Amino acid sequence: MAREKKKKEHGKSIRTSQLISPFGPGAVVELGGESFACMDISDWPSDSCLPLPDSNLSRLLGKDIKQPPVKGQGFASVPYARFPRWMFCPNCRRLYHYQHAADKANEFGQPRCGEKECREASLVPMRFVVACEEGHLQDVDWYRWAHRNAQPAISGQCDRKTSKLRFETGEGADFDSMSIACACGARKTFEGLTDREAGFTCNGKQPWQRVGASGPCTAQQSPRAYPRGASNIYYSSILTSLDLATDEAATGVAKEDGLRAWLARNPNALGLAQAAKAVANWRSFDMLVTPLVSEASRQFGMGSNEVLQVLAEFVEGKDEAVAPIVADRSQHGILLAEWPYLARVRPTKAVNLRADPYSTNGSWREDYARIFEQVTLVHRLREVRALLGFSRVKPEKVIPVDLAGTSNWVPGVESFGEGIFVKFNSAHIEAWARELGGAYHDRSRELEGKCSTWGRQPANVYSSPRFIALHTFAHGLVRRLAFDAGYSSSSIRERIYCGAPGSGMAGVLVYTADSDSEGSLGGLVRQGEASRLLGTLERTMADLSWCSADPVCFEMARQGVDGMNAAACHSCSLVPETSCMYNNSLLDRRLLVGDASVGIPGLLADLVETAT
Repeated sequence: MAREKKKKEHGKSIRTSQLISPFGPGAVVELGGESFACMDISDWPSDSCLPLPDSNLSRLLGKDIKQPPVKGQGFASVPYARFPRWMFCPNCRRLYHYQHAADKANEFGQPRCGEKECREASLVPMRFVVACEEGHLQDVDWYRWAHRNAQPAISGQCDRKTSKLRFETGEGADFDSMSIACACGARKTFEGLTDREAGFTCNGKQPWQRVGASGPCTAQQSPRAYPRGASNIYYSSILTSLDLATDEAATGVAKEDGLRAWLARNPNALGLAQAAKAVANWRSFDMLVTPLVSEASRQFGMGSNEVLQVLAEFVEGKDEAVAPIVADRSQHGILLAEWPYLARVRPTKAVNLRADPYSTNGSWREDYARIFEQVTLVHRLREVRALLGFSRVKPEKVIPVDLAGTSNWVPGVESFGEGIFVKFNSAHIEAWARELGGAYHDRSRELEGKCSTWGRQPANVYSSPRFIALHTFAHGLVRRLAFDAGYSSSSIRERIYCGAPGSGMAGVLVYTADSDSEGSLGGLVRQGEASRLLGTLERTMADLSWCSADPVCFEMARQGVDGMNAAACHSCSLVPETSCMYNNSLLDRRLLVGDASVGIPGLLADLVETAT
């Protein structure tokens, strides 16, 4: 079993964060002209992988999260297997099946051509590999392909061990111009190579696994050949969590939730809420307000101003986040658990969370303040990312990151940064959803099935118009902040907080995070200040209201990954891979700006005219 040469021998290295995504276990990685597959963590040097400090995510998983070995600390390297093992010489075009014995004899150096006239030219990995829907990956058997339909050699029986194959190319770049030729006279072009009827048989394992390491493949359909760099050859299954539930923050949220429950049972509070429907200045009812505030302060250990803020939310009918009792282990469950700590109206000052919220009422123009209810400046946050597994061809078939099943940890990284959280007025979103009616129903049903295929659960939430609108808005904000805040767009990430109808959960966090202990330059938080962010949002809406590819982009019914985007392309809405949690899918500008031709009202349509 071949292992990776030391990184210094390659002349290139992989960043620690890249060993989580996109070059983690199962991924095919190109380094210095060579191609490798990263082994699963059962082959990693676990003693060189240091556990991350305690986090919400590790407690949720019930496992340690360990950081991959760091270069320069004397730790062992992460092992990689050479893949694919079929390679060709760019000079003489001879095809080699480079086995482990040859790798070992060459001290795992770069493979070279053995023909004298080629002067040890570096071999080039073949472009195509074979994958099945169960997630197995293997080389194309080029010997068998060359002799397909021509097994008896022209001059006697051809021997696999002594045969000489050549990878030949003609004029043009189509499959008819490429072929595998054998010295015995057999030849076959690449035509039909990627068809399901190509006749490949799955060996039921990963490239680095020994023979017999796994059982037979149970895939219902035959494996197919794909380019080794194809996007469907590797999907990483990652969970990310913001470490927000510190003791101080959790205590504050618990008190607020307890106070809301107490108010919902208190006759005086219910009477005050009923009176506020008829009289706007409900705070003037001192005989009701003062005793309520005094008693709540005593029972919950909160200051009178804090109590008054929660009371105002209750009386005025504003939806405020309530911490879930139990968070499930899905990404959506983690977002549900994070929501209360970002959406709370009081500042939080803890080790891994420093946040200062402000109300847009009174500090922004009325049309924007009516839609965007609150902004929270997150001066510091900690993000933990863990890799749980990977998949190929079918995203829903996740292969665990530990194939041996003996490790009680998963690989992950932590990073620190800053961000801007924008909370939407849930009443505005509910009113928009009612106005939308059935105009988006068929599209949502189609997307719900695709979300299930991609493992995005609950599928009815991720396929909903409200999620797609929030997600598209987040992309527009990331692209705009890349201009306004001085960060590259690839360093700004998103988190979309969207719940089921009536949940009141509707918000977007854009943040930047880095493995540095500080991870922040302050530029993003400064851009979130009331005097600056309003202008940024105005420019964001102007950006989203048109695209240089319009009208084609705006009229596209399906585009992007698996056709899950509509009016969204690289010119207007897509962001770098590192920025989006959803593979640049589930985007549609029409839900923000409106499309009268198909009866779609825009969630932010009232802002488009003023923005432009």
